[in-house]
Amino acid sequence: MLVCRNEEKTIENVLNSLINQTRKPDEIIVVDGQSTDNTVSIIEKLAEKSNNIKIITNKKKYTPYGLNLGIKNSKGDFVFIAGSHTEFDKKYLESCVKFLMKHPEAGAVGGVSLATPVNAKSCLQKSMAFSFSSPFGTASRHRYQVKEPREVDTVAYACYRREVFDKVGYFNDKLLRNQDIEFNYRMRKKGLKIFLLPITNKYYVPNGLLDFMKKNFSNGFWNYITLKISPYGISLRHFIPLIFVVYLFCLFLFLVLSKNTAFNIILAIPFFIYLLLDTLFSLKYAIKEKNILLLFCSFFMFLLLHISYGLGTFWSIIKSIRFTKIGKT
Repeated sequence: MLVCRNEEKTIENVLNSLINQTRKPDEIIVVDGQSTDNTVSIIEKLAEKSNNIKIITNKKKYTPYGLNLGIKNSKGDFVFIAGSHTEFDKKYLESCVKFLMKHPEAGAVGGVSLATPVNAKSCLQKSMAFSFSSPFGTASRHRYQVKEPREVDTVAYACYRREVFDKVGYFNDKLLRNQDIEFNYRMRKKGLKIFLLPITNKYYVPNGLLDFMKKNFSNGFWNYITLKISPYGISLRHFIPLIFVVYLFCLFLFLVLSKNTAFNIILAIPFFIYLLLDTLFSLKYAIKEKNILLLFCSFFMFLLLHISYGLGTFWSIIKSIRFTKIGKT
């Protein structure tokens, strides 16, 4: 099942990667959020060649409603949720189904989502991909390569047993982001396990810096909302960028207002450590790729990732406080 809207640049490659699976999908349900570009026409052309593609219109447009709509219209014993920016390994579906059939304790499985540049020659694109796939950039386990299956708290592009939805319910349609994280928390609460498999899919990063920042800001924004809806459904690691942004703001204030040089230096030590780690990770990548420009691009991209993500969470908290005050008034 695939939920999409205005994805004309990637939808054909994504669907072809699903059509060409070694374990052919019984049905490919595409839930389109009333696309205004050529997405639907591309899907329809592919559907003429592959009779298992079904298109459903998502009149409410947003992702969780589309996910629930697709699940309710699906018929298989396993429900695989694909992404519209990802090309899947040809053995992905086969591997997921085999693991679920051999391991009854598993409620869902997923693979590694390896960030990949759309343009392999672009330093900015490569740096974006590296920031998403580096342990310094993100703490999400499904972004890193693994050698054997391991139990995790969440996965991207999960393949679920159908009965999971009978036990847990559907995705929370109040969450435009993080709906999978919150759903997977409810799964674990019911005693259902989630596993990450050693099979890699290619997730294509945003095209430009503005899209990169918007994505990170939006991801950060929905963290606080997720926390309010499901206090235990999101982990501390999602709020580290917020802590970093608040720290930077406090550091700036003290450097401007405080005349105590020794105190300012001590306060700045964590930032110096951050810059050192940023440099080391970026330098290692630049050496590996034999491109010195990647040192500077990656250094900048890590900062941009963490700050834009943290600002998203910060703005979400500010908006929540403001609306709470208005409500009381």
